[in-house]
Amino acid sequence: MNHRLARSVAPAALVAVAALALTACGSSSPSSSSASASGSTATTSDCPAGTPSSSDYTVGTAGVTVTGALSAKPTVKLGSDTPKATVLTVCDLTVGTGAAAAAGGTVSAQYLGVGAASGKEFDSSWSRGKPATFPLANVIEGWQKGIPGMKEGGRRLLVIPGAQAYGANPPSGSGIQADETLVFVVDLVPTPVPTVGPHVTGTAGVTVTGEAGKVPVVKVSAETAKVSALTLSDLTVGTGAEVKPGATVTAHYVGVGGLTGKVFDSSWKAGQPAQFPLANVIQGWQDGIPGMKVGGRRLLVIPAAQAYGANPPSGSGIEANEPLVFVVDIVSSP
Repeated sequence: MNHRLARSVAPAALVAVAALALTACGSSSPSSSSASASGSTATTSDCPAGTPSSSDYTVGTAGVTVTGALSAKPTVKLGSDTPKATVLTVCDLTVGTGAAAAAGGTVSAQYLGVGAASGKEFDSSWSRGKPATFPLANVIEGWQKGIPGMKEGGRRLLVIPGAQAYGANPPSGSGIQADETLVFVVDLVPTPVPTVGPHVTGTAGVTVTGEAGKVPVVKVSAETAKVSALTLSDLTVGTGAEVKPGATVTAHYVGVGGLTGKVFDSSWKAGQPAQFPLANVIQGWQDGIPGMKVGGRRLLVIPAAQAYGANPPSGSGIEANEPLVFVVDIVSSP
């Protein structure tokens, strides 16, 4: 998904890239010592009993020590062997009691990421002040294989070799080194129950031409610039499954500035539809997409307060306090 749709810049460590198709293999024997009373600490030779076994990873800590109470930002100390990890290594520091994460499912988590070579934190949901929600199908292989089976309410350590992280091509500006082993501490939390805010039906002076499934042409008017309520119009009603609040959707879309009339984002221009959980996008999408059916096309006219307000993303082409116009085709929704 293009970052211009996102409510905030997507965590660099969780953005899927082509290099993640690489795999690693290997095994080692897990230790069997018991957890501490709080379940929050693991040493180089201590992995609490209860971590589910899997052919996708080995159970252990790879020399990592984690301290800190569950739900609070942890402190991570690396061992001398941590940067040398060649297999995905998993340890449940606290075994949760809630629902287990399913392969390819959508999860919500607080997490901290540390580079094993640099010893530096490169990403933290705690620092952003809220958990992240995302489909496991869209994140690095180490998360795809290391999170399923983890239960909500638990804390898990992941030590991910470079081949199952970003390999030789880490995201620019992420602070991750080429081929670096990554260490994550993950607290799995219940996915919030999404709600849908109010909206009105209409076009707010927008004219759209073009068939569903093809690139639309969008024209705005003086009325569009004055929109104050989220405004929806189903240009084509789909015949497939209905999109639920908070669902993960695959969509083609074009975004146009309500003041300038200029296209600032387009999945058609990118050459493929975008997939993302509605929980991770601007409020106008969270409130405006549920109720659509697969195969449908909807016009969204979003007031600035439900888009980017006075602080649009740098370089996006969106003006401060600008209403945004989207034409959205829903391709699929699980």
